[in-house]
Amino acid sequence: MLPDLPTDPAELRDLLLSERARREQAEAEVAQLRLVSRIPQLNPNPILRVSAAGELLFANAAASKLARELAGPGPSQVRVELLHAIAEALLTGKVAQREVLTDGQYFLLFTVPVVEESYAMLYLTDVTAQRRAEQETRKQREFYETILGHLPAVVTVLDADQRYRYLNPYAQPDPIKRQTHLGNTFFDRCTLLGLPQELAVRRHSLFEQAVNTREVVSWEERWPGVNGAPTVYWLCYYQPVFGDDGALRLMMGYCLDISTRRQAEARTRVSEAAVQAQQAFTALVLDLNPNLIWVRDTKGNTLFENAEMRRLRKQLSELAGTDTMEAALDKEEIKVSAAADQQVLRTGQALTIQTSVKLASGETRWFQTVRCPLVLPDGTAQVLGVSTDITALKAAQHAAEAAATARENFLANMSHEIRTPLNGVLGMTNLLAKTGLNEQQLDYTSVIQHSGRHLLNVVNDVLDMAKITSGRLELEQVAFNLCDSMGKAAEPLIMQAQEKGIRVVGVLLRDSCPHPWVIGDSYRLNQILINLLSNAIKFTPAGGTVALGGYFVSETEDTLTTEFRVTDTGIGIAGDKLESIFQEFTQAYADTTRQFGGTGLGLSISRALVTQMGGQLTVQSVPGRGSSFSFIITLPKASPEAWEAAQAPLAPVHEAAVRGCRVLLVEDNPVNREVAQLLLEGHGVLVDQAASGTEALELFEKRRYDVILMDIQMPGMNGLEATARIRAHADATRAATPILALTANAFRADAEKYAAAGMNDTLPKPFDETELLSKLASLIAGSELPRGEGAPANAMPSRKAHHKPGKTEVESKKPVSAPAPEIVSLFDLTLLTQTAHGSTAFINRVLASFHANTPTSVIALRTALATADWPAVAGLAHKLRPSLHLLGATNLVPSLKTVESPASTDEARRAAAAALAVGLEELLQVLPQKVHSPPALIPQ
Repeated sequence: MLPDLPTDPAELRDLLLSERARREQAEAEVAQLRLVSRIPQLNPNPILRVSAAGELLFANAAASKLARELAGPGPSQVRVELLHAIAEALLTGKVAQREVLTDGQYFLLFTVPVVEESYAMLYLTDVTAQRRAEQETRKQREFYETILGHLPAVVTVLDADQRYRYLNPYAQPDPIKRQTHLGNTFFDRCTLLGLPQELAVRRHSLFEQAVNTREVVSWEERWPGVNGAPTVYWLCYYQPVFGDDGALRLMMGYCLDISTRRQAEARTRVSEAAVQAQQAFTALVLDLNPNLIWVRDTKGNTLFENAEMRRLRKQLSELAGTDTMEAALDKEEIKVSAAADQQVLRTGQALTIQTSVKLASGETRWFQTVRCPLVLPDGTAQVLGVSTDITALKAAQHAAEAAATARENFLANMSHEIRTPLNGVLGMTNLLAKTGLNEQQLDYTSVIQHSGRHLLNVVNDVLDMAKITSGRLELEQVAFNLCDSMGKAAEPLIMQAQEKGIRVVGVLLRDSCPHPWVIGDSYRLNQILINLLSNAIKFTPAGGTVALGGYFVSETEDTLTTEFRVTDTGIGIAGDKLESIFQEFTQAYADTTRQFGGTGLGLSISRALVTQMGGQLTVQSVPGRGSSFSFIITLPKASPEAWEAAQAPLAPVHEAAVRGCRVLLVEDNPVNREVAQLLLEGHGVLVDQAASGTEALELFEKRRYDVILMDIQMPGMNGLEATARIRAHADATRAATPILALTANAFRADAEKYAAAGMNDTLPKPFDETELLSKLASLIAGSELPRGEGAPANAMPSRKAHHKPGKTEVESKKPVSAPAPEIVSLFDLTLLTQTAHGSTAFINRVLASFHANTPTSVIALRTALATADWPAVAGLAHKLRPSLHLLGATNLVPSLKTVESPASTDEARRAAAAALAVGLEELLQVLPQKVHSPPALIPQ
């Protein structure tokens, strides 16, 4: 029943208002309860209510995974931990705290028991980020402790009360004893080690000095030796570290054992200035290491930098107005550095490269960096780098290269200026000798020829010496018979000695040598023997004796070792002159040149050649009794296939091979033009003359020629420019007209340059009539082959090619089928096979060398590209050109030409250099590192 309602309207209204107020209050409390009830659900941390029996009574959304763990049927470590925590809390009636790990996340668990209701509330807080930060801090600590543990110096950390907080293993190797030192002072340590307390008193004072001055304090200590041991000297430092509030946080201590230095100073008793310099040097090394030292991980993140590296980072960013050093660096510089790091990590080998950094001020600084793999105790591989500033050395290198280039240009010009008129002298003299002359005129002509050849020999000696001193003399690697080569070299000199009345005796190498066929440079070996034998004949009077001997020393399966000895009974050499005779332009006595002639270069060249062949030229002499020169060399044995190729007979060049052909002779020197024309016309060759490159192009447009003889150095348009115009002719057949370079430049690099310009062969001045006709016949015979821009020019033939060509040289003139259009030929080993004369060992040495050295060249190329160092790019391309030519990597030729050409734009050079780097990397991927038999053609 409803309660009785008041009948009075006023009372009834008051009752209604009161009920409404109570209802509104109840609704507000319900709303508040609803809001409060949502707090657990919205809490980002898991909250659970679990009964004493393990029944889940409540779980908010964040605890869904844990709720499934509790309710799941399978085994669960987390369920066990939670139920154990609930049971323990309900048993004790106290709030319990512990840490649990589930699904890779760390949680701090608070268990709140509700004993009267027999359940517990579980509150979990996610502390994963905190734990991972602690782990990272631990790793960083382990990293720095690894560095400190390997430092060869005492490192300590002291608190404000001068008590030890840290000692590195160098200070106390025993970890137990090291732990006992923590909390002690240096006074305690002096007592323990039996050291004078004065040391501790002094350190206490220096500690206060470092704190008061807020600067590094350094001093030296002397510890008396224990049990008769020598005194120990230490160089020590105190480095105070202050907090943001200005209070001392800790004191870093460094001590370096300088006993060895002190003992050395005591032993040597050097001057006081030297001692001070040594002290200053040591202090400088300890106070400020000038090298940049850093450690990076596999992702390129910097883990450690020394003070000098941090200073450079700050300098780069401040100059560029950026927040980081990386933002101030060029992208290519960063790419090169990252590639070098990855190579070290991939190979596990140290790598040394040179890189440059361009500052915002425009200054370029060069660094030589040694990168080493750094493997931490946990197996993590990182890169440790030490960079040395070589900017000054780089500038000096560029200056030296410029000086070397100027020297080479001078020698080339000298060669040209001497050989050009000498060509006319010898050529005209040879033509004159063919005319009707009386006996006296023939004698005069003979004297001119002899003098001219002597002058040519002098020029050749000077050029050889220039090549040797510049490191550009290359030795050929072809098969030859060591016995035959030695005999042919000595034969003309033996006749010369007999004419002088000198008895010549000898020991034949073939009498003791079981395997005379070797791989090497017979021309240079003969040059050594001729120099030694010529000297013996020159300094031996009539009636004396000269002995030449070749002796078998030893052999292996792949090599032959022999000794060559030249002995005479001549004037001999004084003991104090035995070394000076090997110096350039030096004779044993001041009047030697006047009495006997010569430049003083023969022995210098001979010793350098023997050294380059891996031997040593020695001399023994007694004044008035004679001298003996000898050397021992080891050469690779030639294979039977190489024997046959080297012994293949050369068809003689008949006059019919060149008779009737038409030749365009381009030569600015009128005497040389006349000499060449008379010589060629004497063999039935039709000759048109041109005195310049422009005149040659006009004649070339009017008439077809079988061969063009092109001089290099001419006023106006030179031979290289004229060749380029001819090769660009619209008629492909005429553009492929064979061109023979006539040059007074005798450097091999010049021949390579001419071949790269499109010339088919090179003939040095003064030229031999037989050699000229042989080269003409060879070019005419092979003229049906296209020699345009896309075809590789013939390499300069070896000095022995016109004497004994191998089969492979003849076979190389046969047309080779082009690969299918869809196949990109990255290499072709045909030329390498021909050059090796069938020697698999030679081919594999070339392949191994290319694989070993090219990766470093690629890094250097990318470094030079990053800094737009075009001379360096061109130098690297020039260095790579012979190897790429030998490997048939014709697809890289256009890039080589572009980066080497002075006419190329920077944009073209940049694109070509980048393409060259990519092409080299692709070539390394497909080029075999070893072959098992000489390949005829291996395209990829």
